[in-house]
Amino acid sequence: MSNLVSFLVQMTLFSVLCVTLLVIFYHLVHWLRERGHGPKLDAFANWHARASRQGAIHALRTLRGIHSMPFYGSRKQRETFDMMLVRVQREDDPRQ
Repeated sequence: MSNLVSFLVQMTLFSVLCVTLLVIFYHLVHWLRERGHGPKLDAFANWHARASRQGAIHALRTLRGIHSMPFYGSRKQRETFDMMLVRVQREDDPRQ
């Protein structure tokens, strides 16, 4: 019972910390936008989105490669990874 209580206390503290950081960052971004740093924040957000997409593509290609080896995956899993790759690459396509 003591382990459960300890776990619940730790998870509660972690949740409170996460919510507190979320509120702090929200107000920090709002304050920076009021000071005229909006274009810099938007440029950073665009860079982060591109980096995240490239990371997702790399991770999906790696998973696709692992699941194409014998004993590690099925054809259905490989097809699912292929569909996910196509969707992420379609979002990254600048022609749309």
